[in-house]
Amino acid sequence: MKHDNIKDKVQIDTHYTRSINLERDIDSDKILNAYIPTSKAISVLEKIAETFNTNSMPRAWSLIGPYGSGKSSFAVFLTHLLEDQNLITSVHAEEKLQQHSPELASLFTDHIHESNAYCTVLLTGSAESLSQRLLQAMLLAAENFWKEKPGKKPHIIKDLAIAVQTGASVSEIINLLDQLKQAIQKKQGKGILIVIDELGKFLEYEARHQGTNDIYLLQALAEYAYKGGEANVLLMVLMHQSFEQYAKGLGETLSNEWQKVQGRFESIPFLESSEQILRVVSSAFKSQLTANQRKNINQKVQKIIEALYQQNALPASLSPDTAIDILAQCYPMHPIAALILPVLCQKVAQNERTLFSYLGSQEHYGFQDGLKRLQKPGDWVPPWEIFEYFIHNQPTIATDHATHRRWAEVLTAIERLGDARDSEVQLLKTIGLLNIVGAQGGLKASAEILQHCFADSEKVNADLQALQNKSIITYRKFSSEYRIWQGSDFDLETQLAETIQQLGLIDLADVLNRRQTLLPIVARRYSITTGTLRYFQAVYATPENQKTLDELTSSPRIVLFFAQNEEDINAFQQLTQTGDELTLYGRCENTEQIENAVTEVLALEKIQNESPEIKSDPVAARELKDRLMAARQHEGQ
Repeated sequence: MKHDNIKDKVQIDTHYTRSINLERDIDSDKILNAYIPTSKAISVLEKIAETFNTNSMPRAWSLIGPYGSGKSSFAVFLTHLLEDQNLITSVHAEEKLQQHSPELASLFTDHIHESNAYCTVLLTGSAESLSQRLLQAMLLAAENFWKEKPGKKPHIIKDLAIAVQTGASVSEIINLLDQLKQAIQKKQGKGILIVIDELGKFLEYEARHQGTNDIYLLQALAEYAYKGGEANVLLMVLMHQSFEQYAKGLGETLSNEWQKVQGRFESIPFLESSEQILRVVSSAFKSQLTANQRKNINQKVQKIIEALYQQNALPASLSPDTAIDILAQCYPMHPIAALILPVLCQKVAQNERTLFSYLGSQEHYGFQDGLKRLQKPGDWVPPWEIFEYFIHNQPTIATDHATHRRWAEVLTAIERLGDARDSEVQLLKTIGLLNIVGAQGGLKASAEILQHCFADSEKVNADLQALQNKSIITYRKFSSEYRIWQGSDFDLETQLAETIQQLGLIDLADVLNRRQTLLPIVARRYSITTGTLRYFQAVYATPENQKTLDELTSSPRIVLFFAQNEEDINAFQQLTQTGDELTLYGRCENTEQIENAVTEVLALEKIQNESPEIKSDPVAARELKDRLMAARQHEGQ
């Protein structure tokens, strides 16, 4: 008997699956139509509406949330709410908000009514100076604002064009912003909306290139936005983590400066509840099932939800009836898989493989790949395939120590299992996945829940017994759940802190000259012109080892000098005046960052070589291996 192809009957709306680029997608009416204002989005819009027609008050917000949490989509929606009401995108945005919050929609409509609305300055983070990108975005925004308007264009457009070519200081940028606001106010505009998406990329650039003053530009922008008037500046930045997280490794003084800047912004965690996320997920599913097929699936979902409800495994905000409606809409994703996904994606938030990228993924064990394996209506994409997808496609699987350890435990257990029936391996992966998300997601690897993850409950019972007999899993009576048997008592974080303390102060230049030997740099023009090879030997130096380096060689060199305090800087300046004329000198401005990165690698290598517990603890060994690999990559950057 030939069955319907499920892949042909189920589609995922691609506007949900692909990531949003604020500048590229701002004019996409399809993305706007696909957007669903969630409860978190409504609460942020309420904060913004409070600033309308008021005097001095905070008008700078930082939305902080993981990849795929909808920050960029929200920014697109906000931009259209504050644009010219004659535009079709503005009409659609107002209608959508009206459906979810009529009172709030009226506030936005009344605020923009009979005005030229806001000039919107949009920019997306990249590995370059925020100052330069902001000037470019301000120029483009000004040109777009006056494009269709009659009359002479204001002089500020020329001033911005000049500033883009020549650059500008923080105070000059604020002055240009003030002139732009005044010109917009004269044109019956309501103000300027500045949205900086992926601000973290600018902050990472700032951390590597200290002295660009971008962090002070953010502070100045937030302070300027505080001022009220007939026209206002609204500043919104979108980030994956807080300012202080990007400031790690900068040293106490700079970290304190970054925290001051963070204080100028109202930080808003942009993380939806499981119910809200699942509602958005269900909206992405478009199926063409018959009425009987849909009825059959609803019955299966109801049976699973009843079991989860009895186990207290549903999110607190999700009633059984609501869960049935939402999760049936997510077919053919298994209901338990659908409940796991939002929690799992939050735990791996700094990876770009998010919930929606999984749904649109054709990669091995991605959702689209899973659809190909379904044989008939009523079959599911099971939870264990989610585990498989993240393992295959997530190079760094977890952002926190506890979650990473759980992953290591599961992977080690799979290795210990060795050759076994496919059903045993799949069950073990499901148990591991529930162990990882259970504490946060309310789900646990109980026999009842595990039986609902697979079609054959009797085989699940047999496989559970087999895994216990092999000492791969254990049953915990007090919590009525199965857990991966082998854990680890080795506390890597504590051991690392102790080892770093034992290492004390290191001779950074000496360590790097031994570990990170720099290749000679050839003077190409001289060598080509004269026919004689000439090159510079690059070395690291500190005030302590500089004399030793001078005694070792008199050949031309490039000396990269580490200076950590005022005394070291003075020594460097004196060296440039009195040093060998064949030597080029450069000072590293991020010495403390480099020292922290190198020290962590040295400490991890010391633990690897000198801690006997590692050799007998495969979970700790895997955790150490992953941590050391990441530390070495950071050291080499």
